[in-house]
Amino acid sequence: MKPGTKRLAIRWAAGAHLFIALLYSSHLQVEHFIPEFLERPLRLYGGYSGAHTHFNYFAPMVVSQVRVKFRLGAADGSVRELEITSPSTEVNQRLAMMFNFYLRPTVRPYLLESWAKHLLATHPEAEWVQTRVEMLDIPPIAELRTGRKAAWVEVGRYGAIRDPAGVR
Repeated sequence: MKPGTKRLAIRWAAGAHLFIALLYSSHLQVEHFIPEFLERPLRLYGGYSGAHTHFNYFAPMVVSQVRVKFRLGAADGSVRELEITSPSTEVNQRLAMMFNFYLRPTVRPYLLESWAKHLLATHPEAEWVQTRVEMLDIPPIAELRTGRKAAWVEVGRYGAIRDPAGVR
């Protein structure tokens, strides 16, 4: 290979790598907009080279905390609220990770249904369960300085009733 051809090939390879890094450097999840036949090879190359990171170590991509609260209703009309927590810090971190998966739209229905089924199975007195998902809304620093505090905001609600044929 001629030195000029080799230099040109290296420049093209470097340019292609920089283009892929640029593509995935935004906080926009661009993989949802790239045609599938291109996205898979770009993702594979980006995964091997580190160009597919979305630079997740920057704060804007840090996922906000998510928590889930449940309301259980019994046949006698009584209602009680329940939060799943543990005295173990490790278990609570694992629960928080599971709750954060709620933010992925593709798994959301499965999580909600499985939480409802679990609660109805572990609380036989409950006739229905309402799942409330909240996200911690942390204001920007400028708003914090004016006195605004972080607050839990409801981002989803799901209800299920006990049915002999299963949860519906």
